[in-house]
Amino acid sequence: MGSAHRLLSINDTPEIREVFSAFLSDEVRLSYTVGRKASAGKVGELIISNREAPAGLL
Repeated sequence: MGSAHRLLSINDTPEIREVFSAFLSDEVRLSYTVGRKASAGKVGELIISNREAPAGLL
């Protein structure tokens, strides 16, 4: 029996990249919205996984 597929979305920082360096990751750029007010510009987010994901997910 294989391990469960884990998927994590977290802020993209050098420390996070180091901590999760053993896993697969992909960077995405997005805008946060809080109370209908968009953030100023896009920010980096990492999608981290413990195994290959279907095409287009990572």
